[in-house]
Amino acid sequence: MLWIFLGILFASLALGLPIAFGLGVAAVVMAVLSDIPLSILIEQSIRGVNSFPLLAIPFFILVGEVMSNGGIARRLMDLAGALVGFVRGGLGQVAITGSMFFGGISGSAVADTAATGAMMIPSMTKQGYTAPQATAINTVSSVIGIIIPPSIPLILFGIVTETSISRLFIAGIVPGMLIGFGLMVTTFIMASIGHAGQTRKFRFDLLWQAFKAAWLALVLPVIVIGGIIGGVFTATEAAVAALLYSLFISLVIYREFKLRELWGMLIRTARLTGMVLLLLAFATIIAWFLTINMVPQTLVSQVQAITQDPFLLLLIVAGLLLLVGFVMDLTPAMVIMAPMLTPIVTSVGIDPVYFGVLMAFVLGIGLLTPPVGTCLYVGCGVGKVSMEALVRAMLPYYATLLVVLVILIAFPGIVTWLPNLTDVSG
Repeated sequence: MLWIFLGILFASLALGLPIAFGLGVAAVVMAVLSDIPLSILIEQSIRGVNSFPLLAIPFFILVGEVMSNGGIARRLMDLAGALVGFVRGGLGQVAITGSMFFGGISGSAVADTAATGAMMIPSMTKQGYTAPQATAINTVSSVIGIIIPPSIPLILFGIVTETSISRLFIAGIVPGMLIGFGLMVTTFIMASIGHAGQTRKFRFDLLWQAFKAAWLALVLPVIVIGGIIGGVFTATEAAVAALLYSLFISLVIYREFKLRELWGMLIRTARLTGMVLLLLAFATIIAWFLTINMVPQTLVSQVQAITQDPFLLLLIVAGLLLLVGFVMDLTPAMVIMAPMLTPIVTSVGIDPVYFGVLMAFVLGIGLLTPPVGTCLYVGCGVGKVSMEALVRAMLPYYATLLVVLVILIAFPGIVTWLPNLTDVSG
């Protein structure tokens, strides 16, 4: 069954068929070969999407839309400029810090690339950055948005593996900050070599002005993270609270978009949500087929025969996921691979919360690599640069991400200590 599934999946990719439809075709073929009624496929697909935590996805997507159009993102970028604009690299450092703020609210790498890139790239080119360099910094920093909570990939991982989404969110805070720090160090070095990115003198009065303008926006991540840690609400309820708050400050306080613009945001949110749910529905069927055919159990026993060393196993799995990221987008890769790989790593004592964060990060790197890296294509469009030029400019940042990946594999406590300290659940 596993080989039939993989054969149909890769044939679908080769033919250019959307992955969701490829999964659907594979599910029908596997049902016919197994002499299983097709009505069971409908039951399993409904079971896959009939989940309360899934409601967090459209709400967080809509929060990102409101941020981009309601003045929240711009105020956060201004605050980032006042905080780190004096560091060598100038607006490059601002772009990375802004992505940490933005990712801490939207949970989407693609939204981060589009929103921060449109604001930052023109200004960065005026400061001595080439267009590919400016685009590279804005594009690579978007991976922070899928690690720092809220994170749509972590929501998906929690659903398909039945892992606590709240713990996954808390576990993503420190690794997300580590990634941001690594990218800032790389930008500092590259700016020193290339003499790009003008710095500006740190002024407390400007920082205070930027903080006063953005403090209402800063309450958003406090609502999400603080509410979860404090046990006030679940991740899904946090998404609803974040949406209501972002709508209030955008419509009533900042007044930078009209209520009629909300309809377009709802349409875009519905399209993205529909894509995710269709993938999840068909992936649930595939996971069910593989489970009743003992595929996960067989994989666990075979991998245990090769190695039971957690570090070596994580290196092997990370290498596999990097290869998957080259040919598959993050969302389908997550819903397909997480149910198969999680039993393998947990069989050697690896915390599923830790693995969820690690998997999101590795597949996030795939968003930045050709030939199917979604963020690469968005970055090329926003920065008006060729794919070849952008990839060349990103080479130092690829190296940085791989170094951070090795650190996270070697020291899993970086990921797990905070959720263990807060002891959240749900």
